[in-house]
Amino acid sequence: MRQISGQNLVVETAADTFTPTPWVTALASDTALQNVYGEFYRGVNTAMFTSLPYFLHSTGFKNPTDLNNGNWQFQKPNGNNFFQDLAVSPEIASDFHCAMQCHSKYNLTPWTEVYPTSTIVEAGIANAKSGRPLVVDVGGSKGHDLEKFRLCHPDVPDGSLVLQDLPDVVQDVKVDKAISVQAYDFFTPQPESARGARVYFMHNVLHDWTDKLVAKILGNVVGAMEKGYSRLLIHESLVSRVKPLARVTVSDITMMACLSSKERTENEWTHLVEEAGLKVVKIWRPPHSIESVIEAELV
Repeated sequence: MRQISGQNLVVETAADTFTPTPWVTALASDTALQNVYGEFYRGVNTAMFTSLPYFLHSTGFKNPTDLNNGNWQFQKPNGNNFFQDLAVSPEIASDFHCAMQCHSKYNLTPWTEVYPTSTIVEAGIANAKSGRPLVVDVGGSKGHDLEKFRLCHPDVPDGSLVLQDLPDVVQDVKVDKAISVQAYDFFTPQPESARGARVYFMHNVLHDWTDKLVAKILGNVVGAMEKGYSRLLIHESLVSRVKPLARVTVSDITMMACLSSKERTENEWTHLVEEAGLKVVKIWRPPHSIESVIEAELV
C-alpha cells in the first residue's frame, strides 16, 4: 500500500489508512478498462514495444509501410497481420474492442463536443424520416460514438443511425432502437441501404491503414455519398508540425509497431482526402481536444 500510494494509485489519509483515487476506482469497476491494462498490454503493447527496436534494426531503421511485413510478423512469426490475428483470436479481439471503448470513454473529448452535430440533424432529419440514414458509423466497433450522438439528439428516428463493422464484431451488440446494426467490410462498396447518408463517420479507422488501403476505404465511402448533401467526418489525431502532443506521438509509434501505419499531419490528411475526390470543408480542432474532426465533401 505504501508503494502504490507513492504512485498516486491510492491516497494515504492517516497512518496505515488509504483511500482509492478515481483512477483506481474506475480500474476496479470497469471490466473493459481491466482488460486493456491486463491482457491487452501484456499480449500486444508490451510485446510490440519490446520487439520494435530489434525489428527496426533488422530493416536499417526504415519506416515500415507493409501491413503484412512489419513488427507484428517479426514478433509473431505465424504470417498473420494484426487484423487476421484478431479474426482467429477471440481473446485479442475482445481486448481490442475494450481498448477502443475505453479510449473513447476516458481519453477523448466526445466528437459531439468537437463537431456541431446539430447541423447533421437540421439538414438530414427529413431524409432520415423517409428511410435514409442520418449517420453511418463506418467501422464503429460496438457503437459508443453513435450512442454519444443519440444522447445529444434523443429524438432522431428509429434506425436512422447505422453502425457498421465486421460480422464478428457486431453480431451480439446491444444498441438503442435509434441505431441499426449492419455487418459490413469497409473494403467493399457500401450497401444500397447505407447510400446517400447525411454523414459518414470514421473514428480511429484510417490511422490503422497505409495510404494505399486508405484510398480504397475512402473510395467506397465516396461512391455512396450524394454531392451537395453528404459529408465525411474523419475523427483522428493530427500530428502538429511544432510541439506535437505526447499522447499523439505515442499513438504514432503504436501504429508503427502493430500495423506498419502512422498518425498523420494535417497536410497528409488533406492529400489523402483530395486524392479520393473530396475537398476539406473545415478541420474542427479545438485546443483542448486530442483528436480533430476533418469535415469533407464531394468536389
